[in-house]
Amino acid sequence: MSYAPEGNIEQGPEQITEAKLEESAIVPIGRAVEGVRPEDLSGFGYTYRHNWGLWNGFVRFDLTSSAYTASTRVFVAVSEGPTASGGKFVGNARYLVYNVAPENGVISVRVHIDWTSPIGVVIDYFIAQP
Repeated sequence: MSYAPEGNIEQGPEQITEAKLEESAIVPIGRAVEGVRPEDLSGFGYTYRHNWGLWNGFVRFDLTSSAYTASTRVFVAVSEGPTASGGKFVGNARYLVYNVAPENGVISVRVHIDWTSPIGVVIDYFIAQP
């Protein structure tokens, strides 16, 4: 697999699209859903926000813990930050998540921060342990 060299990623005007989630489409965990068994939803989950500091270009962020296994489920959201209150914001830089991979002892997240100088990177993790 080859990656575009830094600075050669084409940028165009930002396109914004919106989708409305109808409340009737929301199915709480625990309610029967076709094709999903209760044991498929077993385990526990938690969220975690980490301020990784200032970065740009292609970076792999490794979050380590003895609790992580190859079976850990992980979802991430990456953005610029932190704000004074510890939050995140959408600035002019583009953040692109390439890979998220849990292994024994580590969750690796590969990100491209499309900015010419290092800027703040904050990653929110939703981690589920089956």
